[in-house]
Amino acid sequence: MEFIPSEPFDANNAQRRIWSALRDALADDEGVCYYRYPVFSADRSRREPDILILHRQWGLFVIECKGCHIENVSRIEGSVWIMENWHSPEETPYPQAEDQMFMVLNKFRNESCLRSGRRDLIQGHVFIGLPFITKVNWKQKGLDVSPASPNTIIFADDLEPEALRARLQSIPPEEKQESLTNEQWLSARSVLQGVPVLRHAPRPQPNNLSSKAAFLREAELQIKTIDREQENVAVPTPAGPQRIRGLAGSGKTVVLSMKAACMHAKHPEWDIAYTFYTRGLYGMIKSLITRFYRYWTSEDPNWDKLKVVHGWGAKDTPGLYSLITRAMQRPYRTYTKAKNYFSYRQYNELLGTCCKEILESNQDIPELFDAILIDEAQDFHFAFDNLCYAVLREPKRLIWAYDDVQSLESLAVPTTIDIFGTKSDGTPVVSLEGVYADGVEKELILKKCYRTPRPVLVAAHIFGMGLLRPRGAVQFIFAPGAWEDIGYEILAGKFEPGEEVTIRRPEVNSPHALEKLVGYNGLMSWKAFNSRQDELNWIAEQIRANIEDDELKPEEIAVISLDWKSMPDDFDALKRRLLAMDIKSARTGSRGDMPTGAFAQPNHVTLSSIFHAKGNEAPVVYVMGFEQVDSNPKLIVQERNMAFTAMTRTRGWCILTGVGKRAELLFQEIEEILSDPNAITFKVPDPKAIQRNLDNLEYERRRNTIAKAQQLMVQLDRILVDEDYLKSLDPELRKRLIEKLKGE
Repeated sequence: MEFIPSEPFDANNAQRRIWSALRDALADDEGVCYYRYPVFSADRSRREPDILILHRQWGLFVIECKGCHIENVSRIEGSVWIMENWHSPEETPYPQAEDQMFMVLNKFRNESCLRSGRRDLIQGHVFIGLPFITKVNWKQKGLDVSPASPNTIIFADDLEPEALRARLQSIPPEEKQESLTNEQWLSARSVLQGVPVLRHAPRPQPNNLSSKAAFLREAELQIKTIDREQENVAVPTPAGPQRIRGLAGSGKTVVLSMKAACMHAKHPEWDIAYTFYTRGLYGMIKSLITRFYRYWTSEDPNWDKLKVVHGWGAKDTPGLYSLITRAMQRPYRTYTKAKNYFSYRQYNELLGTCCKEILESNQDIPELFDAILIDEAQDFHFAFDNLCYAVLREPKRLIWAYDDVQSLESLAVPTTIDIFGTKSDGTPVVSLEGVYADGVEKELILKKCYRTPRPVLVAAHIFGMGLLRPRGAVQFIFAPGAWEDIGYEILAGKFEPGEEVTIRRPEVNSPHALEKLVGYNGLMSWKAFNSRQDELNWIAEQIRANIEDDELKPEEIAVISLDWKSMPDDFDALKRRLLAMDIKSARTGSRGDMPTGAFAQPNHVTLSSIFHAKGNEAPVVYVMGFEQVDSNPKLIVQERNMAFTAMTRTRGWCILTGVGKRAELLFQEIEEILSDPNAITFKVPDPKAIQRNLDNLEYERRRNTIAKAQQLMVQLDRILVDEDYLKSLDPELRKRLIEKLKGE
């Protein structure tokens, strides 16, 4: 059973006791248990259930927890409990929980596989949790003889594991649920996760059943769920800062959008900001948040309280930086003004300089937000992060999503001390060690990749680091645990300079349906040409075949250029070739012919730079100008990171093209990487010989802390099963241990 607290526990000790008892009783069962699952009635009159359980064998449970004692319950009249010395004169726990149960059950009814004729397969049950009242208390007061007294009460006597399991199963035979198939169970889980929001209308059945469109259709029809790591990111609200690390394609934007919608639904009074680096993400993020919010509340978000804004903003479009300057009545510097005022710098450094100007001013910085979510945090300057932290109210809920490999401008892999610094006593301003009191983690890692197929991701990773580069690696991960963090397994070797190491990426961490349909070697290809003209002619012909033979829409195809110098002329030439075939295309960016911030346009092939492609995706991606990788010795890491980012924009097929001998040599590197689907062997480089270490001490400390905690859990388990040893412990130590385990 997975236990997901979507909110920090409040002062209601009844909820804590029931939650703790359920963890003990259902730990080995198949299902999921939520504290404060985010579902609301349309008129917002009914809040979310205290505890919601979906059990594969037993069904759906809503448990309404009451912290009252027997003296607080005077009598029961109908569905109303008359209370004494309580915060309200009356309670209606059963109707309240029943309403919540039906709201959730209605969501299952939209799934055809969860119905058998007119009968619903998911059965719902309501319980009232009274952990401070015993059955004897209840009976002695005569409440058991009331005809309206519900027979589904979890008393204090029911909190031991076996008793609680028996209580949950004490439902009438006619209400018991039949066993669910794997397909039905996955569908039921996906409903609670909000996955229906992510589904699109199925594409028409293609004429050619071996076309790319046919393979995509089959892959898209497969049932999708959100994995445990994603759900632990999306649902719980942390009681302070939180970092989310994840690979390209691991769903960071989706889970951040879900998190924003969830927080807004639970706390409509909060001021929340969702900010990002790539302008093209605006439409996707706002659409995702809207769909998730509607799913839980049947309403649209209040965009005055939940702001989706670019980090900087533009002349006519607000950004987080511009909102802060307006609140402080300071002059807002556009990109052009800032560039002229501060002299030219990289984009993120320029925005950082503007933020630093505010931080170092003598003005008081107002606390404007209750939570800020930062997408693509690896691309922002530290000063931007610090300004976001400064404008937050306590407890400083700054939630940032990070991908170390996708940084296109910086070589640093920073710690929180690098970003936020230390206090006067030397302790970190932001510490991510440990967990919050309610069990919500301060740092989470998304190691599964859903967008980019396994062979493309493996090639992008190994090539991006240069691990099989003839002249040696340019960046590296030296800790075995760090490889595991991003979804790889260590098969052989030691991570010592000069030693050979063999790793692999298991399919479970790249569960992409297309690999099973097309095969490991069918999703990535490359071709070198004698001239740019030959390269462009070939790409145009391939795009024509994609549209005519593979039955893809033009907007499902993207061409990304790594040659920024010749890109304008190359894209003009490619547009002419495509137009001669009656195929329209559109360029991204301010100088392009696509709407501002957009990455795709109906009936047009996308032509994009790598900077405008970041954060976006397409079923078929051509990466042209590949010979530019390694062309500048001073920018080798950045160029390889650009190749990584371009390759991982695909959610299907990736085709690399380039010109000349350099392209051929680079493609030989790719070919060697993909020669064995189950193993990649490389030599560990000398740390002094690489330009960038993709790990840091903070990450290593976190892994060591987790490993130590796991060892302690094993030792504790041994102690608990050895009753003689437990009895031999010092009485005071035994008492403290029992109190800790009870969560008191």
